[in-house]
Amino acid sequence: MRTALVPLVLSVLLGAGWSADPAVGLFPRAAVIEGVVLEPSGEPVVAARVELWSGARILAADQTDSDGRFRLETPGDWAPGWQVRAQRLGFQPTELDLAAGDTELEVRLAPAPLPLPGFEVVGDRDICAAGDDGNARDIWRAAATRHSGGLDTLGVASYTRVRTDTLAGQGSAGSGVDGATPGQRASAPLLRMGWNRRVDREGYAFPVRRTDSGGSYDSWGYPPLEADFSSHFAGELFGELHDFQLEVSDDDGWVLHFCARDQDDPYLDGVLEVGPDTLIQRAEWRFYTEEPDEAAGGWARFPPATERIAAPPLLPIESVVWKTLPNGEIVRTAQWYEGWTLAQGDSVPFLPVRP
Repeated sequence: MRTALVPLVLSVLLGAGWSADPAVGLFPRAAVIEGVVLEPSGEPVVAARVELWSGARILAADQTDSDGRFRLETPGDWAPGWQVRAQRLGFQPTELDLAAGDTELEVRLAPAPLPLPGFEVVGDRDICAAGDDGNARDIWRAAATRHSGGLDTLGVASYTRVRTDTLAGQGSAGSGVDGATPGQRASAPLLRMGWNRRVDREGYAFPVRRTDSGGSYDSWGYPPLEADFSSHFAGELFGELHDFQLEVSDDDGWVLHFCARDQDDPYLDGVLEVGPDTLIQRAEWRFYTEEPDEAAGGWARFPPATERIAAPPLLPIESVVWKTLPNGEIVRTAQWYEGWTLAQGDSVPFLPVRP
């Protein structure tokens, strides 16, 4: 779906990397587009997703760094119809039609409210009564196969931006991304294997005791499906624990509803959005537990394929999770991931040193 463009400022750099040909004029030896993504105030937008599109294909993609910088590079010369698209949770997406010679971009994104829990509808649980749909399972298997490179032997790490806020209830007004704090997220393969074993043994939640200003109360802990455990959605155990039903099938791909086969332990249901290339684009889920029912859930969005990376790891670009407190308020946490560093072995990889 196309969105209105917010103001963008372009400056064209001519110099190294360009050649002159009497027949065709100036043209680049390779398509390299660099730039910066900024808020209207001029502050950099960190962890924005920037993509170079040609028709329905993504030629290159990058995430902005701590200075809001990005770099898109693809073999070959510029071609008519190219677009640059920039987006990040908490801002309005933007698109720009490129012309020959556009190599340095300054993109300004307008703020937009963060979505509220409950505004994204997971689906009607009555669909689960239909059991397992073979066509839907085949689509999930195809997606799991595309992501089969897996993270079983890889440590992963990412710089993050995190915002946590407390909402008065479902009718609360949304808020932007002001106040997001920098951090890191990382895990080794043994940790994710431990989560897998715990889900297999105990289900998708485990009882904990928490304390706040109002005193101590019973609560639940949940596996980090919104972060480094998100590859679980393409894992063998996930397929064993769930039935699949097809909700939507069109030119944009499929929406699969997944339903727990066993409801004796805390369980999940939700939806997977699968693109026409059978890559998982987005997951949304709801946790079901015994009392206290915290109506906890979340969603995560994953990177698409590019010409350079045919099947990106199933690690999120951004995510939102929420749960209800005993007083009825909702705690919502939004996370933005600045690209993931992967390393072979049993340890957590070192992140690049920040300038």
